Amino acid sequence: MHPVRLRWRTRRVLAVAVVAVFGLAGCSAAGTPARPGNPVAVLRIEVPVHEPMWSHTEQVLLALAEHSPRIAKIDPSARLGTPSTARTTLSRPLRDVGENIVTSPTGDDVVYVPQPNLDRIAVVGLEGLRRVEVVQAGPSPSFLAIDVGSHVLLALSEDGSTVTKVDMQGSTALPADDVRAGPQAELDGAKRGRRIEYHVAGPDGIAHYKGVPTSVHKKSEIPISAEKTAGDLVKASRVYVAVTGTDRLLAVQTTPTGEGMEVVAQARLGEPVRHLGVDETRIYAATEHELVVFETNSFEGYAHHRFPLVETIDFRAALQNRALENAPLSGLAVGSDRVYLTLQGHPHVVSVAKPNL
Repeated sequence: MHPVRLRWRTRRVLAVAVVAVFGLAGCSAAGTPARPGNPVAVLRIEVPVHEPMWSHTEQVLLALAEHSPRIAKIDPSARLGTPSTARTTLSRPLRDVGENIVTSPTGDDVVYVPQPNLDRIAVVGLEGLRRVEVVQAGPSPSFLAIDVGSHVLLALSEDGSTVTKVDMQGSTALPADDVRAGPQAELDGAKRGRRIEYHVAGPDGIAHYKGVPTSVHKKSEIPISAEKTAGDLVKASRVYVAVTGTDRLLAVQTTPTGEGMEVVAQARLGEPVRHLGVDETRIYAATEHELVVFETNSFEGYAHHRFPLVETIDFRAALQNRALENAPLSGLAVGSDRVYLTLQGHPHVVSVAKPNL
């Protein structure tokens, strides 16, 4: 989480020392899995970006431009010249942008952009990156998430006090939920299930909300200060947590009774986790120097409360440029075959091949 929210800003990052990843009991340690293609590649793009996400519909990266209120569409497969330059398309400047962007889970070729100063969300078409619609979404919507199963867009207010739900079928705002999470909080929506379900996380802890569109209630909470979170794609009640000010990564989920939350797995990475991402089988935890990949074990759970380690990738070693080697991370996106890391202040994307399990 962050002490202040800034438009078009890069993420706060502290300089940290390189420390080896701690040995994990019960972890996989048998060599380095084979990976297709170039394990780590650096792609030049048109402008520095942050908060990237992957569009499975278009097979492109979408991100916020770092120094202007614009959306960038980056095609990693379209490489031009040497060094490799990924094709970048920029939208026209928008009147306002919030903390992040999300795409539609229904396959619509649009991206949703929060505009807190305008009390609305802009809907931008991916083909031409032009605004096609605006949606009212409660007071100062700044951070967005999707509840995939119920097709509901979730908007956390800039002060972190409310979550407004928007029916994506009719673009209709539903009653707001009072969450009182504070301005540093972030939001994560469930990736499956018919009922609305989401987590709100910040310095004061993690809270789990669940219900129907007109009646969502806090089901449980746990007092763990969260810097970053990512929800499991299979188990809606589980969220992965980078603990503020530490090198700890946790898996937190509701108890079997559904009335509380508990830590079911943990790992120490030697330095703080800056960004998190997931796919159906793996967790991607990016520190300033390494991308550490763990298994999700969504169904079978964790032996001895430890994450099985898949691989640790020293992505900085491949950069071969002092400025890039020292540039803080500004985001992480999980693609179909690769993981993408963006760098603060630099028009580059680091592309890392996913390791096999």
